[in-house]
Amino acid sequence: MIPIIILLISPLVAGFLSLRLRSPRILHAINLTTMLLLGGAQSIITTRLLHEGPFLLFNDFIAVDALTCFILIIVSGVGFTSSLYSWSYFDQHLAEGNITPKRLSRYFFLFHMFMFTMILAILANNLGILWVAIEGTTLATTFLINFFRRKSSLEAGWKYLILCSVGIALALFGTVLMFLSSVRALGDVGAALNISELIRIAGQLDPHVVKLAFLFILIGYGTKIGWFPMHTWVPDAYSEAPAPVSAMLAGVLETVAFYAVLRCKTVVDAVVPSGYAGHLLIVFGFLSFGVAAVFILVQRDFKRLLAYSSIEHMGIAAIGFGVGGFVGCFGALFHLLNHAIAKSLAFFSAGNIHLLFGSREIDKVQGMARTQPVTALAFLTAGLALVGMPPLALFVSEFSVVSALASQVYKSDTLRLGRFLTVMVSDDIRNLVLVILFLLISVVVFGGFMFRVTGMIWRDPPQKAVRAEKSSLSHVPLILSIVAIGVMGMWIPGSLKELITQAVAILNGVHHG
Repeated sequence: MIPIIILLISPLVAGFLSLRLRSPRILHAINLTTMLLLGGAQSIITTRLLHEGPFLLFNDFIAVDALTCFILIIVSGVGFTSSLYSWSYFDQHLAEGNITPKRLSRYFFLFHMFMFTMILAILANNLGILWVAIEGTTLATTFLINFFRRKSSLEAGWKYLILCSVGIALALFGTVLMFLSSVRALGDVGAALNISELIRIAGQLDPHVVKLAFLFILIGYGTKIGWFPMHTWVPDAYSEAPAPVSAMLAGVLETVAFYAVLRCKTVVDAVVPSGYAGHLLIVFGFLSFGVAAVFILVQRDFKRLLAYSSIEHMGIAAIGFGVGGFVGCFGALFHLLNHAIAKSLAFFSAGNIHLLFGSREIDKVQGMARTQPVTALAFLTAGLALVGMPPLALFVSEFSVVSALASQVYKSDTLRLGRFLTVMVSDDIRNLVLVILFLLISVVVFGGFMFRVTGMIWRDPPQKAVRAEKSSLSHVPLILSIVAIGVMGMWIPGSLKELITQAVAILNGVHHG
């Protein structure tokens, strides 16, 4: 119980303390201490889960299972590296007069409110509380996106707020429909949106209402994930936000929104076992994967390039969860973790590049291998990981997803999306067409993405002087992320593998009490 209280209370305490402080050193110290507390509490909770199994707390308000702990690892891990990177990043902005200590204190207040709302969303056993928490992330991150108060960042913040508010309103409508279906069967208004209760009484829920509810929920939270066609806020927000905020948006917020979809999917799968939810995920997955690949080819801003890469990878994860089964869900969960690490590494590198070159334009950044070798190595590693190059970890997760697609997707007894292709061909041909499509899109992404990245690293340095890279604290999160993304491509720690395996069982409808 104490670790749960630490998870929920420490960000709130740190946030309100930050509002009263003006010393950058103390603000950073409080921030890192809070992240370490969150990491320690998450580790204790995960250890208890692996030894004792899932548990409910606070009158079933809090639910902890393997899926909860897995997403908490992503949030606390990327939160820690983002906090570590923030120290040198904002110190440089302070030194250059871009921000004031008062402005920095507001940043940390918003950052900790962001952390609190995400942790609340992960721990909540109630779809209503989950919705409130996801909406809370919108309010906190809107001001973080507009942190530098430029005209372009103000526009990006408003665009993000409006689109995500529309999306979250649709998710609310879906949640209300789920409540109406549940309260008729359960009769208990207080527990009608509890996820554990919804799964328990799944056989009594109206499948037509649940299917409609999930469609609204999928589109609503899908806006937060950044799936096509609800993705238009993503490039603007990611390119205008401070680098550590971009890392959190891409690596963590997308994952938490995906978590909300997955929780709802477990309920829908229990009510509608025909694979309805999986079909929708595959459709959104392929649309996002394919459209993002096209936009990657034409980008001139390296932060927008990374933003479209995030849309692509959320599409890949959606395909994996849509296919389902052990291989599909394992690969998709592992992909969420790997993408969070690689994308945060990419945005940390992008932050260094922007500070050193003073531009986000790809054509104005070149010769990094000579002028900024550490950042160049980090950016190249992130790029290779994001295009699925072996032996880095995203190759493993992408290979798992495409393997699941090849072996399970278009069997006639499990999936009937064949009409999207043609009704005149066999299941085997439909299967082959989608696998080939997946591989072709991957090749397009590889070529477009790596052409941009390698040009920035290997071309001759610009004639004008570029600020020299200094050894600093900003290199520590880069090195930690490089090691993590490299090691997990060859070896997954046993406890992490067990956690993912248990989470896969939950997603496939096997619940352990």
